[in-house]
Amino acid sequence: MDEERGDHPAAQATTPQDASRGGLTRREFLGSAGAAVGGLVLAQGLPLRLLQPLATIDNPLGFYPDREWEKVYRDQYRYDGSFTFVCSPNDTHHCRLRAFVRNGVIMRIEQNYDVQRYADLYGNKATPHWNPRGCLKGYTFHRRVYGPYRLKYPMVRRGWKAWADDGFPELTAALRARYRFDSRGTDAFERVSWEQAYDYVGKAFIAIARRYSGPEGARRLLAQGYPPEMVEAMHGAGVRTFKFRGGMGLLGVIGKYGLWRAANMMALLDAHVRGVGPEEALGARKWSNYTWHGDQAPGQPFVHGLQASDVDFNELRHARLHIQVGKNLIENKMPESHFFNELMERGARIVVITPEYSPPAVKADYWMPVRPQTDAALFLGITRLMMDNRWYDEAFVKRFTDFPLVIRQDTLKRLRAAEVFPNYRPGLDPQGPSFTRQNLRPDQYAQLGDFVIFDRRTRRLQPLTRDQVGERMAQAGLDPDLGWRGRVKLVDGREVECLTLWEAYRDHLRDYDLDTVAEITQTPKVMIRRLARDMATIKPVAIHIGEGINHWFHATLANRAFYLPLMLTGNIGVPGAGCHTWAGNYKAGIFQGSPWTGPGITGWLFEDPFQAALDPATPGRQIKVKKYLKDEEPAYWDHGDVPLIVDTPRAGRKVFTGQTHMPTPTKVIWYNNVNILNNAKWAYGVIKNVNPRVELIINQDIEMTASAEYADVILPANSWVEFQTYELTASCSNPFLQIWKGGIKPLYQTKDDGVIIAEVAAKLAELTGDRRFADYFKFLLERRPEVYIQRILDSATSTIGYRVGDVLAGRYGEPGAALMLFRTYPRVPFYEQIHDSEPFYTDTGRLNSYCDLPEAIEYGENFIVHREGPEATPYLPNVIVTSNPLVRPNDYGIPLDALHWDQRTVRNVKMPWREVKRTKNPLWEQGYRFYLLTPKTRHRVHSSWSTVDWNMIWDSNFGDPYRLDRRTPGVGEHQLHINPQAARDMGINDGDYVYVDAYAADRPYIGWKPGDPFYRVARCMVRARYNPAYPYNVLMMKHAPFMATEKSVRAHESRGDGLARSADTGYQANLRYGSQQSVTRGWLMPMHQTDTLFHKSKGAVAFIFGGEADNHAVNTVPKETLVKITKAEDGGIGGRGLWEPARTGFSPGRESEFMRRYLAGALVQVRRR
Repeated sequence: MDEERGDHPAAQATTPQDASRGGLTRREFLGSAGAAVGGLVLAQGLPLRLLQPLATIDNPLGFYPDREWEKVYRDQYRYDGSFTFVCSPNDTHHCRLRAFVRNGVIMRIEQNYDVQRYADLYGNKATPHWNPRGCLKGYTFHRRVYGPYRLKYPMVRRGWKAWADDGFPELTAALRARYRFDSRGTDAFERVSWEQAYDYVGKAFIAIARRYSGPEGARRLLAQGYPPEMVEAMHGAGVRTFKFRGGMGLLGVIGKYGLWRAANMMALLDAHVRGVGPEEALGARKWSNYTWHGDQAPGQPFVHGLQASDVDFNELRHARLHIQVGKNLIENKMPESHFFNELMERGARIVVITPEYSPPAVKADYWMPVRPQTDAALFLGITRLMMDNRWYDEAFVKRFTDFPLVIRQDTLKRLRAAEVFPNYRPGLDPQGPSFTRQNLRPDQYAQLGDFVIFDRRTRRLQPLTRDQVGERMAQAGLDPDLGWRGRVKLVDGREVECLTLWEAYRDHLRDYDLDTVAEITQTPKVMIRRLARDMATIKPVAIHIGEGINHWFHATLANRAFYLPLMLTGNIGVPGAGCHTWAGNYKAGIFQGSPWTGPGITGWLFEDPFQAALDPATPGRQIKVKKYLKDEEPAYWDHGDVPLIVDTPRAGRKVFTGQTHMPTPTKVIWYNNVNILNNAKWAYGVIKNVNPRVELIINQDIEMTASAEYADVILPANSWVEFQTYELTASCSNPFLQIWKGGIKPLYQTKDDGVIIAEVAAKLAELTGDRRFADYFKFLLERRPEVYIQRILDSATSTIGYRVGDVLAGRYGEPGAALMLFRTYPRVPFYEQIHDSEPFYTDTGRLNSYCDLPEAIEYGENFIVHREGPEATPYLPNVIVTSNPLVRPNDYGIPLDALHWDQRTVRNVKMPWREVKRTKNPLWEQGYRFYLLTPKTRHRVHSSWSTVDWNMIWDSNFGDPYRLDRRTPGVGEHQLHINPQAARDMGINDGDYVYVDAYAADRPYIGWKPGDPFYRVARCMVRARYNPAYPYNVLMMKHAPFMATEKSVRAHESRGDGLARSADTGYQANLRYGSQQSVTRGWLMPMHQTDTLFHKSKGAVAFIFGGEADNHAVNTVPKETLVKITKAEDGGIGGRGLWEPARTGFSPGRESEFMRRYLAGALVQVRRR
């Protein structure tokens, strides 16, 4: 070992070999300047024995060379200040994050770990288990703030500006072409000042309102081809052609919901234009949020009467049986997904029901594969098993569900007490909860009436009111007989056959035996029986649904079906139980008003502009509210800007859109915080066939998007971290009340959303001479939105008692945060109904399994049934699977082979499954044989974050910061997941580019031709990615990427580097051609458009009949599509050969022998001694 000592002669001599390497001795090497030289010497092959430390140096670090260079990386995250803000994208988690700033520039963003300090007025505190908050989107937000795609100053489209400068002449076909209304996507933008932008917008509002007001305006619109029903719904007001949408209002109540307030303000413009008073004036139309995105659970109001049922996310962990149906809580709820981990740690049983082997399926105790869109059949089968085996809680069924109620077999309506008992007097107690707690009006009660049960004790029919639920029914001495059926003599002398809904469902479910349900759903029978047994024996049970269900045409039926087993077992209104929708977890009820608190959020949205409160001290409950605006679904614009009107052989021209839903012609669109065109189903059809008739499109946002490229006026907004005034938000997945503003100065000539809206109002005041426009936004113009925030807090049931100043000062923990005043922490939907025996928000006051709306009876959906989709099925489109004689749909004489999308939408044909399975979908026979699933992606929010390089790279398997293949549109590229065998059968290799095509008659837009340059833009081309998790006929393409536009395609095909980045706007597309919206279209579900559904208003303690945005309204359905796939290009670099990763042997579908052994667990063998 002597040669290893530092004083050995060999260590001090230089050999000829050493000299050839530069003459370094060991001692010289150790004394030299460190890492760079060391790396060089090692590379030259210096023996490792020479790397021993000098024995004479006690502290090597003391002799380490100069380390100043380390400041380069040690200082990159140094900061001189920090601030908190709320990351408030469209996923509604609202995470308070902390931004660290140096020299006014955000260096990084982190979690704030502050939730445990949040408190309420009564001293209750939040659990620290809410931490950690945030996700990768929030941590990369500053890359959006400082990215190259920001909107920096106001701009106006050149052709539109020329039209405005020419005095807004009436647009003939020739003038539409001249001013480029039919080719917005190829026009240029001109920079203008804020004052000029406001002037253009204000003058356009006045000109367009005048053009379409009164009888002359109606004549113009009818001449343009709009249906008379749409024109009549305007009631002569030109401002009814104005459509305003504040993107996801709860993401910023002042700035986003401010556009709804502006829509109400348009009553002032109507008064100015038509010369009418406040009694006759009308406002604009306000467009919805979550129903537009297709997230809302449309069937839930039919069951319990509320907009949606959602718990605080930390309530998730209380379930003992957790069922995810079409939901991915791992990928889509990242800030709160750790509660799913806790669920597993606590030993809950987890069941996942999805067509594909999804990320949560990996964590499940068992995964139940299901054919897409057959979930209703699955849960009807489970319900039958539970009823047949008496796996139910009879007391709960009697007390809280509609199963005991009697229905008539002749009319299919619930039997009303006034029909049976002579001289019947309504029995609802004026002091009961319906009137005193739920604010039911007498005129509404007159429409509802009282119901009838057959009482076991008296053996007679007895009346039942909507208040008589739970203990209140027992106190009335009533005990319903679930199994009764018989003849009833009515007060008019007729006799009718009647039966309880319990008996009616026992008959109805004969079509849903275990064998039939297994055939329909393709779910193994043993799993169906197992889940039925688990739901019957494990408590509490929670079902979580999301886009996986709500994006289908017949989501209403599926939503209703999920509740049946919960109604049978009493899994409602207790911790850990219920059915909750985590896509569209949006309820304006968070800031709802009431008779005892005041108007709540409606005091901000619908304050009467003719009587605006100008004293900042005016309390919220004194605000005068009048709703001049009217709700409207953007889905009608997306459907060709028309309602659902179908020419039928038997019923003639039939209008399926109810009056409470009826749209009006669209001439002005103003939206903020939303990439509305990118999110539009049938987007290229909107660009080509709808928007050319729209005369003003205002895009208010922070980044250049496709919606901005196809707009007329661009108003650049501040990002969250740049807000100069306070904003208010809350969430449906946590109990946090949050008030905040930014912490850095705006980088560009941008303004807060609310300020932009207010300054447009001020311009209208100037142009019209009516000061009330400016007064309506007085405190925003004064940069004091906290006045409006205080009024909301004053008068909302969940915030009354809070003061803005106290919240900002940190009186309730973290400055700017507090807890909403909920009955329980965490929230438990329907706690009051079960624990206090209060009625549900339905007509019966009970959980409804049955729907006797006239529309439901006509469409064959009075009972919950399984229906095949109007497109996405191999069988007869839209067929009702039943032989129940109490299901009597009207098919309007529409032939079974009719292929027009609207005919398929409204045709109601019923058949038993044995007949259905012999039918064929003509589209399936034409080669459209793939269901296309379009879920969210974890790396974006709808289309937000599609501008961030890291998120684009993470988002698919084809992210490449170096862009070695110049065909890629950017550093990221979208992908289509496909079963490997399905791909191989079509000659498609892993990584190839493919075309995705839907029904050619209407997609990507009506009227396309192969040689049309716009068709090249609109046809979807995407990378195919082998994924064995998906069944043979199921594809998946997420719905977030930035679509291809005319300018992005021109850039992609002309730039030397191939980037799909528009030359003048800088817009960066995430696809070379088309988008996921190339294969979707607008669908208008008839059951979403009724005028008769009785349910709770979303923003107040009050009831309504019929439509309300984000509540009972058309829910867009992007998954209702069948597609065909054809190969476009090879996946190898430059379009030559195989995509390189597919050659490795480690990719799905092309596994090497080594990989197959690894997957089989055969690489390592364990021998036991």
